[in-house]
Formats: sequence, structure tokens, C-alpha cells
Amino acid sequence: MTAASLTARSSVPFDDGAGQRPVSRRSVWSDPVWELDIEVAGRRADQKRLRWGIVLPDGSRLTDPQHADLLGAVRRFVWSMSVDPPDGRRRSCSSSLFTRAGQLLTLIRWMVGEGFTTFRSLDRSGVDRYQAFAQQRRGPRPGRTSPTTVAGYLRVLKDLYHQRHKLPDALAFDPFPHTTAGVVAGVSRATRGTIPFIPDSVAVDLMSKALRWVEHETDGILEQRDRYENALRRARALGITERQCRRHAFLAVRARLAQPRPPAPGEHLITNKYDIDRCVMHLVDACFIVIAGFVGMRASEILSICTGAIEYRQLGATGVRQSYLTARLFKTAEEGGRLERWLAPAPVVTAVEVLERMSEPLRAASGRDELFLTRNTQYSQVVGITNMHINGRIREFADFNRVRRHAGRPWRFSTHQFRKTFARFVARRDRSQLLALADHLKHVSVAMTAKGYVGTDFDLRQLVDHEGQIETATALDRFLAADRLAGKMGERIAAGNASFRGRAGEQLRRDYIGFVLKETDLSIHACEYGWCVFQPETSRCGGKVAPDRAGRSPAVCLDCANFVVEPKHAPYWRERRDRNAAIMPQASWLTRAALDEAVAQCDRVLSRLEGNHVEDSRGGPSQPHGSRLPGRTRPPDRGQSNASRLRRTAGPHHPRRGR
Repeated sequence: MTAASLTARSSVPFDDGAGQRPVSRRSVWSDPVWELDIEVAGRRADQKRLRWGIVLPDGSRLTDPQHADLLGAVRRFVWSMSVDPPDGRRRSCSSSLFTRAGQLLTLIRWMVGEGFTTFRSLDRSGVDRYQAFAQQRRGPRPGRTSPTTVAGYLRVLKDLYHQRHKLPDALAFDPFPHTTAGVVAGVSRATRGTIPFIPDSVAVDLMSKALRWVEHETDGILEQRDRYENALRRARALGITERQCRRHAFLAVRARLAQPRPPAPGEHLITNKYDIDRCVMHLVDACFIVIAGFVGMRASEILSICTGAIEYRQLGATGVRQSYLTARLFKTAEEGGRLERWLAPAPVVTAVEVLERMSEPLRAASGRDELFLTRNTQYSQVVGITNMHINGRIREFADFNRVRRHAGRPWRFSTHQFRKTFARFVARRDRSQLLALADHLKHVSVAMTAKGYVGTDFDLRQLVDHEGQIETATALDRFLAADRLAGKMGERIAAGNASFRGRAGEQLRRDYIGFVLKETDLSIHACEYGWCVFQPETSRCGGKVAPDRAGRSPAVCLDCANFVVEPKHAPYWRERRDRNAAIMPQASWLTRAALDEAVAQCDRVLSRLEGNHVEDSRGGPSQPHGSRLPGRTRPPDRGQSNASRLRRTAGPHHPRRGR
């Protein structure tokens, strides 16, 4: 914060000679427009200005002489929330002052229209009428504003009462005694608007297409952009008209189409300047999507990224270097934000590198070092991309690339959805990572992560359990319908699931899966080389409530009674076999023995998946009558663990072991 800002916040300027007292680096108390010191990236210029000269219902302006007392009270109230807020409240930052002033000016317009000239003149009847007015203002739903927005308008009345001893004109009575503005407005868990998660199918499709643009389309787009600019520069040097210059540049771009493999991002050829500008814009959007989806940063944090944002730090004494993305954190920080670091996976590092290449001409023209820049079409000025602007651009990118729809309609993307989707993805995979997730998202409390991001309407455990049930049901359906499975549990399931396969077994599968999910606590966990139908008493990795990530490995899992491998995992085992076989000739005799064992494991798995096995792992023929399916078909015996009941019961049409 600057010295001027500190001076401005030293006291509330109630004296008559305070007209020249600074309220920001660029404005003083008596200015008709306050230019607030809002440095949050992604905000438009008009979202940093307080214009006091609003037009009132009677045609006058608030800055006219007849409203001098009312304007003075308005300014003093707004500024008091920054320097001397009500007891127990934090001082409002410049962004909060802007929001609060907008709510207060709405009240002023209504008051003048109703004949009230001071806050003191408001009565309870007037408060009731203003509440009805706020609820009927235009909102997302016709004729009604959301309860959260209404609460913001009503909270101004409550604060005018709380600040009454600090202001020359204020509300003389408590407008909502013994309650809060939120309760009066009807704000509750059911009515509070929440930002949704992006559906999995939509998120995966969007992220994969954005990643393709970043990793595979960058060179082609920049090649066409540079080709156009270079041809335009050469033509202008000839002294011909601007129209002829652009014609030369157009022909240079068209000439590339006759060469092999012309650039075609999103399956659209780049044929003219319009295509170049559109593809350049979408490439920047793709970079934003990759960063938001893989890191989960806020939009203001992403839009604040500058050159040299990637840092590398060594992890302990391992010699491994971890990449970090550096940007500014504005929430809960002082004016201008503070520098913070976020873990940055390889796709994010690539996206930042692409942004540096893309923004170089704009940075050279403006002298700025931000990476998210654009040229204002009205004044041809280089400005930062705003939050509202990037929302619309993400939707255009999704439409241009034909991203999968949800329920038959295009998904309405917004920047904060990526943050919540990232948090949900991390939490549903490993509930033990909540503390690390809260630290990564820069949340003040873990409760914010659990309630606001991981689970909007329910707590973390409920969300993870729900997502885990979905994954378990999906995996179990695949197991019951498969005729080729590997792993000890997989062989047992494949040997006894004949009645569940095909269309004839569809309903039977559905009923059985519903029974398992309802009557057992069975959980199935995925990894890159198979599935774990987890039972703690038979777990070789030592896990207590889930597989132990440190103790599990392909060799350990193959000897575990919980392990299942299906055909989709065959490429992993084939690649593992080839890798071990390739290094065997150069290995020592001791290492070769270990490699032989690894190759034999892969061969055993692949033979099961390819259906050419003759004998089971015990050396004898497979025994379908001895198979067991996970789950049970009768009410549980009290006093026994779920895993014990799973082992001693079979599926609906499978006899007990040993009969």
C-alpha cells in the first residue's frame, strides 16, 4: 500500500477542510469520481471507479448543490467502512468499497424517488417498501433477485444503523432487530446460489482439446501470424497503399495452404487475417483453460501471470526439480496482492511458454509484462484481459471446438468452475489430501475447502463416498460383464459371472450391483495397471481403509487376493514385459532372475486377458464351481466384518465353495 493510501486511511475526513484529502493515489475527497486503488487482475476500468454524479429519479444528480448533505453522508459512510468499521468487522478493501458504494447508490435512487431526502427520515414502512423493491429488481430470474443479492442491499441499511454514531446522517433505528439481513432476505443453504462443477465428460473433452491446441497447434498458428506480419511489413516498405499491402499479406497466408500439412487448428484452415486473429485468441483461451484445469487458480491469479512466471526448486536432496507457477494472490491480501507459488505440472509449464511467445508483440508495443493481454478494438490500446471477457471467450472456444454438450445443451462455462472441478477431482481420488489441497488453493481454513469447493451441499466424506460408489458401481459392472479377467480376484469373478454377461444379464447385473452398494461397504480402487476390490484382511499392501500407495506395486498386487486386471490394462503389462525383456541381455545373473520373474508375471496376466490360458495359477484346470463374486445375497450376520461376509457368501447363482 502506498503512503498516500495510508494517509487517506488515517482518519475519516469529516471536517469541512477535507476536500483535498487523498482517498487514493489518483483521487481526493471532493472529486466527482474516485479512482480507487484496485489492483486485482481481471477487473475492468469501470469496476475501479466510483462515480458520485449518478442521475436521480427527479432528473438531478447526486453531485448537485441541493444534495450536498446527502452526498457528504454517503461518502463518509463508505469511507468509514474502510477506516472505522462496526465492532468485530474487518476493514473493507477497495474492492469491497466499490461493491458497497454500488449498493448504497441503489438505495439513494430509491429514496429520492420515494421523497426521502436523508437517511434519518426513513421509517419502518420505508424499510419494508425498500425490501420489496430490492426483491423485485431484475435478476437472473424474471421479476425476482436472488436472496444473496437482496441481502447485500439490505445489509447497507443495517450498517447505516451500526455506524450512526460516526456519521452526521444515519438510520435512527435497527431495521431488522434481533436478526440479520441475510435471514430477512431468505438466504439459506437451499436458496444460496452455488457455482457448479463442470460435468466429468464435458471437462475431459474441453481439457483434452485445450491441451491439443497448446501442445500441437501453437507452431502452426504462430507461423501464419508471423507470415502475415512479415509480408505486411515488406509491402509497406514498398510505399504502396494500405489496401495493396494487406492484399500481399493475404496472398502470403494463402500460399501456405498449398504446402504440405497446412495449419488447421480445430480442423479449420487459416486462410485470412480474421482466421489468424481468431486462432490466436483461442490459443490464449486454451492456455487459460489448461492452467485453470491443472492448477485450480482463481481467474484473478491467472490473469496476473507475468513473464518469467515459472520457477524451478530442488526437492530436498533428491536432485529432482519441481516446477512452480508464480502469480499474485489478491484475496485476503493487501492492495496489489502478494506473490505466491503454485505447483505447476508439465502441461502448465508448456502453456506459460506459449503465452510468452503469443504475447511478445503486445508486450513490446505496450511496455507491460503481463501474459494475458489483448488490443482494445475501439481505441487500439493494449489492455489486460478481464474476468468477464475470459468467460465469454472460453464459451466461444468450446463452441469452436465442438466440445461435448451436457443434457443436450452447451455447458455455460465460467472461470471459477475450473477451480471447483479441480478441487473435486483431487478430493474424490484421495480424501487424505484435503490439507494439501487447502494449502494449494490458498484457503485460510480447511473448512472452506471442504464445504465450499469439495462439497457444496454436503461435507467432504459424503461427497467422496458418493463418488466412490459411482466408481465402484462402474467397475463392478465391467467385471460382471467380462469374460476375461486377470489377477486372483479377477480370475474368481470371471469363472463365475456367466449369468451376468451380455444383454440377458443386464438387469441381473443392475440388481446385483444395487444390492452390493446398499448392503455392503465394498470399495473398488483404480490404478494404472488394474483394480483393487479392497478388503483389509487380505490386503498385501498393508492398507487399512484403502490400498496403501506406498506399499502397492504390480508384483505385490499380483499376489493379492483383491486384485483384478481387465483388458484395458493390457498395454501396461505388455509395455512392462517388453521393457524388462529389452534390458535382460545386458543384466547380471542376479538381476536377470528378477527380470525373469517380472516377465513371467506379465506373461501370466496377458495370457489370461488374451484368453489362451489352459491352466490356472495353481497349475490345474480352472474351477468355475469354486468362484466367488464380491458382495452377498442374504442379510448380514451381526458381529462379523463386511469382508468376512464377502468371503463366505457368493453371488445369486453361485454355490458355496467346496460343495
